[in-house]
Amino acid sequence: MHRFPLKAAGLALLFGAAPFALPFAVPFAGAATLDTVLVASGFNAPLYATSPLAGGPIFVVEKGGLIKTVQGGSVSTFLSLSVSTAGEQGLLGLAFDPGYANPASAGYRRFFVSTIDASNQDSVISSYRTSDNPLVADAASRVEIMRFDQPNGLTNHKAGWLGFKPGDADHLYIASGDGGGGYDPSSNGQNTNTLLGKMLRIDINGDDFASPDINYAIPADNPFAGVAGSRGEIFAYGLRNPWRNSFDRLTGDLWIADVGQSAREEVNLLLDSSAGGENFGWRVREGDIATPGVGGPLQPGMDDPLLVYTRSFGGSITGGYVVREVGSPLYGQYLFGDFVSGRIWSVLADGNPKTMADATEWTAMLDAGAGGVLGNIASFGEGAGGEIYIVDFGGKVVQVVPEPAPALLLAMGLAGLAWRRSAAARREKAEAAALG
Repeated sequence: MHRFPLKAAGLALLFGAAPFALPFAVPFAGAATLDTVLVASGFNAPLYATSPLAGGPIFVVEKGGLIKTVQGGSVSTFLSLSVSTAGEQGLLGLAFDPGYANPASAGYRRFFVSTIDASNQDSVISSYRTSDNPLVADAASRVEIMRFDQPNGLTNHKAGWLGFKPGDADHLYIASGDGGGGYDPSSNGQNTNTLLGKMLRIDINGDDFASPDINYAIPADNPFAGVAGSRGEIFAYGLRNPWRNSFDRLTGDLWIADVGQSAREEVNLLLDSSAGGENFGWRVREGDIATPGVGGPLQPGMDDPLLVYTRSFGGSITGGYVVREVGSPLYGQYLFGDFVSGRIWSVLADGNPKTMADATEWTAMLDAGAGGVLGNIASFGEGAGGEIYIVDFGGKVVQVVPEPAPALLLAMGLAGLAWRRSAAARREKAEAAALG
């Protein structure tokens, strides 16, 4: 589960007799160096950041239901929503329509949010439009797109990411968790008659339903469209809690980071050429192993992940982006992190299976950046020009930028000290959260 805040049981597991192996030195990718700049701080449990227009505001999503804008150093409220916030519920996703800036598009000024209903804990996807003021949403423009039930009394594994594939303005992708509880008690991940534990794909410019509260169409080329006993909205399945996914803006590949149960964190890859139907194995498989106590061998049609890591690296993966910002030392690499350990890595985004031996760690260098030490990595974000943001659940957003080469020696000198301080701060924060 992605921990908001960390559970005491998770702390016992993660900070018990087998602590994380935390290095005191950072591997540098040649002479490449990175820095951070502070976008803004003072947010309340931020979960995502993005900037859809070049030179426009940065939008920051808060778990409690607020979307805020940052522009010219000023922070203001863009939209306020009523959401259920228990456990891992809340305002969980935001995606801007590809036609957001085009007055001739059906998606002009339109954006989509993923929330947990405050009245009944359903997952709800809704659209809104920005008012004439680009820093203020029109709350009256709400259209409910879809909703699906969540298990009663379970507050974890709600996923919530939303996204559009580059070049495709019709289809919204939606990540759903298995609904919560340990080890997927209802086996939702493998059940294609439920929307839980899936990557969904819907047509937001069509409407197959008579109800005014259901406003989408099922794409005819979805793998389960028209299949008896299956939901046509499903594009891929066998997921536990796909937390923070992304499309490679250059290739169209979809990178899916799925939070593990107790042994493995994983990254899955859906190639641009995929027709859908991939089965990533949960709950039969956790990463590249049989799920302890309930799983078994890889079955026909199941896909092993592209990358896995064990509890020696962290305890809750946060998916990131393939960096396509021109001039970035990270160009062509998939950048990702871990919410519990706070560590950040990258691997070459060439589509080939990877191990953590292939990864470059950037934690100490980024912690030593001008944006300040990072805590629990809740999300990464991408701007209109490919710029990369890191969202610290403790309340701030930073942008990753290249560091001038002469600063390399200073960064190396500060790296070890910054890592020791940040690791201690994370542990204190996690322990305090568990007791709160």
